[in-house]
Amino acid sequence: MTNKIINFLLFHFMWPACVIGAAYGLWWPGVLLLAIFIIWHSLPGVAAAGDVRLVVLMLPLGIALDTLWIQLGILEYATPLPWPGIAPVWIAALWVGLALAINHCLLKLQQYRLVTGLVLMVVSPFSYFCASKLGAVEWLAPAWQVVLATGLSWAILIPWIFTLATSWRQQDNNQINEYGVQS
Repeated sequence: MTNKIINFLLFHFMWPACVIGAAYGLWWPGVLLLAIFIIWHSLPGVAAAGDVRLVVLMLPLGIALDTLWIQLGILEYATPLPWPGIAPVWIAALWVGLALAINHCLLKLQQYRLVTGLVLMVVSPFSYFCASKLGAVEWLAPAWQVVLATGLSWAILIPWIFTLATSWRQQDNNQINEYGVQS
């Protein structure tokens, strides 16, 4: 239980560290917190089966999605490091942080994929709205387009990732049970 609480705290401190940092032109606070998150995750007994696969999947997927929004003229991110026109490093940090939370503090939500998707349809645009009010992102397109793009993409993407995470965890657990060791 303590691991889930620490995971929850690290994950939930990442958003303000990344977003507020970016709003002030600082890319490193969120990346520093991510480094702490990764170090903590590398401790014995902390990582869950499938965590590495989730990071490997979600990092390029998240960068591609946020870069698509930039290229389509929907959003523009503050502190566009390493290059303007692609998702900044602080956004990449958020995607990795999310990947590290899925099998831990977000584990229970995997049972409620449909409900999670519906909630994300509303909550994710609100998150981008809050980030815009803080100065970390600018909505370039009309509000309905930003809400539609962010809401639908998160409503589809996260339940799909939850499905993969559940499947990978079950496969890993079956391998552990079958062979007595994790391969």
